[in-house]
Amino acid sequence: MRLDRKNHILGKISNDVFLKKYWQKKPLLIRDAIKNFKSPITEKDLFRIAQNENAISRLIEFKRGIWQVKYGPFKKSDLPKKINTPWTILVQNINHHLPFAESFLNLFKFIPYTRLDDLMVSFATKKGSVGPHFDSYDVFLFQAKGEREWKISEQKKFSLDKKSAIKIITNFKTKNTWVLKPGDLLYLPPNVGHWGVSQSDDCLTYSIGFRAPGTFEIQSKFLDFIQDNLITNKNNLYRDPNLNLQKNPAEINSNMIKKIQQIVNQLRWNTNSINNFIGQLLTEPIEGAVFQTSKSMTVGVFIKDLVKKPLKLNPKTRMLFIKNNFYINGELIEADKKSIMYLKQLANDREISIKSALNKKDLNALGIVLLPLYLSGFIDFIQ
Repeated sequence: MRLDRKNHILGKISNDVFLKKYWQKKPLLIRDAIKNFKSPITEKDLFRIAQNENAISRLIEFKRGIWQVKYGPFKKSDLPKKINTPWTILVQNINHHLPFAESFLNLFKFIPYTRLDDLMVSFATKKGSVGPHFDSYDVFLFQAKGEREWKISEQKKFSLDKKSAIKIITNFKTKNTWVLKPGDLLYLPPNVGHWGVSQSDDCLTYSIGFRAPGTFEIQSKFLDFIQDNLITNKNNLYRDPNLNLQKNPAEINSNMIKKIQQIVNQLRWNTNSINNFIGQLLTEPIEGAVFQTSKSMTVGVFIKDLVKKPLKLNPKTRMLFIKNNFYINGELIEADKKSIMYLKQLANDREISIKSALNKKDLNALGIVLLPLYLSGFIDFIQ
């Protein structure tokens, strides 16, 4: 099934209205977000990817009154038999493995890439579920195959099952109940309790999740960043030539406290260093991401391919920009003014075709910027 990146998936609601009235505010159910949808992703695709050591997958079952979880990679023999056995398998970052999944995420470009995380796909047999729970991030739940009943809660406080290996709500109170069929879409803001139960033996659900870094993560990583990028030209040892005799040798005297406070206050960072931190933080690849490097190539050979073939970002690649500074997989990219337009297009569309006539000098400059990214496996040619 082909998808046009210009397709609108919010039904009769505009992107602006959604952001103003629903985003991080209240749930939204959209019937027939994609009419006559037939999922190109199958349960066989999930089982195959779940066997991959680099994939993140889980198998969840409810046995003997307890929610149990197993983590992949899985063998085929690890999967329960379908008959009369409710179970769910979930595989994250499907957009790293299947081209259709990557194109499906393009339907959600009305949310900035800085927030977009991944496409997770789950398969469940009848009555399969991951239990009543809540997520700390925004999520779109798209029904791709079969049917799933969703119960939604408006509770502010939840009690969690201490015996369960996953976060399960024990005092779940249903506010709304909807059964989603293929093509239906449900949006949930953070911390909204929800409980999905498969109504068929072929239930496939796409979950589009969004990143939300916590305050502790941001602050701790910024301290690490500053430690590696200290703006100081001095590394003088502590000195106290006017040291006075102390009555209590174990006491930290006021002069020492004042001097160390002055040293700490000398720490400086500016807007540019903070921007670089933000760009690198938000483009860090997922943990365990592996990029296939290419053999060495001259700029001249690379440019010959560049004018003939479109380029695309690796599905695992994250690329963002702040004004004219570009960040890709946690790295700052230096670029000349003539290359800026093409790099912005590459970041926004995740692919680029050099169609306009560039003179030899500008083409060479662009090639110098892109070649290291190609050799690192961050970008590749579309064959």
